[in-house]
Amino acid sequence: MKTVDMKKVYRDYKGKWVALAGPNSNKVVASSKTLDEVLKKAKEKGFDLPLVTQIPKKVLPIVGPFAFSK
Repeated sequence: MKTVDMKKVYRDYKGKWVALAGPNSNKVVASSKTLDEVLKKAKEKGFDLPLVTQIPKKVLPIVGPFAFSK
């Protein structure tokens, strides 16, 4: 799986829900303030099961779980 640069999507869609063309794409096919609306718009464009995510208003660090062993 290739790395997808989401900087432009973040810059243009802060705080919105977006539907992407696929898991290896940063092409936005629909956007909206609500999940229901973005799903409706994507379906109208022929994307029945788009990859959907909410773009945060502010980028925060993400810390994953750690496994510590002795």
